[in-house]
Amino acid sequence: MRTFDMFRATKWISAIIIAIGMICCVWHIRDFNDGNLGLMIGIGFLVGGIEVLILGAFASLMQQTTDKAPSPSIAIAEPTAEKPV
Repeated sequence: MRTFDMFRATKWISAIIIAIGMICCVWHIRDFNDGNLGLMIGIGFLVGGIEVLILGAFASLMQQTTDKAPSPSIAIAEPTAEKPV
């Protein structure tokens, strides 16, 4: 249950970051070059938001597989002592 909440939280956080990036990009689009700091920050927010979304999905999937995996139990077999005949 926690993994679903974690994925939902990272999804909302990434959506907010992407929205900030889109607003920055639209606000500073008029001067489209690499010297435009506002545009570069907006593109950074877009890339960062997508990265947060991917990492959040990956982390929740890894948590689900860890929760479902059985714990390894090691059975140690003791050697049997053979009696000489």
